Amino acid sequence: MSKGAHYTHKKIEEFAIQNEKELKDFHSTLIFTLVKKYDFGYAILTFGVGDCPIGLLNKDLTEIKLMNWLDVGEFGGGTRFVTMPEIFQSDRFSSRFGFKLVDDFSYLMLMTDGIYDPKFIVEVNLEKITKWNEFLGDLQGNNEDGHKVDFNPENTEIANQLSAWMDFWSPGNHDDRTLAIIY
Repeated sequence: MSKGAHYTHKKIEEFAIQNEKELKDFHSTLIFTLVKKYDFGYAILTFGVGDCPIGLLNKDLTEIKLMNWLDVGEFGGGTRFVTMPEIFQSDRFSSRFGFKLVDDFSYLMLMTDGIYDPKFIVEVNLEKITKWNEFLGDLQGNNEDGHKVDFNPENTEIANQLSAWMDFWSPGNHDDRTLAIIY
């Protein structure tokens, strides 16, 4: 996983050089996860740089486990990016990885700050199962626009529903919106 993250950094760096731009012009957060199903359950590995949470909700929706720590900083502009070489030289690099074995789970969600900021408001809310359940309610149509995402595995419109749901208005929150959900 660390090679994958470093590979991403190098490819962005090469692109910046080829286009005669500074690397900082391509600052980007990066989160990803690997999930492997076994007879006993699931192995979940995660990696994160930036202010994008990865949340694992247990099967009965009573517990949330944050699978990464957020680079939010103590002040505006504190976000770290995969384009920063010091990320890979830091003594804390290994803390960017998460690992958990679980029997089962209901949702594994990866989201950018374009979702996290307007829906959870502050970082501490990411640790509250009540906020995650409110977020699930929002996805199920309990929102101003009435947009609903049907998580039925046979739903062939889920991508369109999710896209429509992500097109919500939130004053002051105009960041990119990406949401990946494994359920």
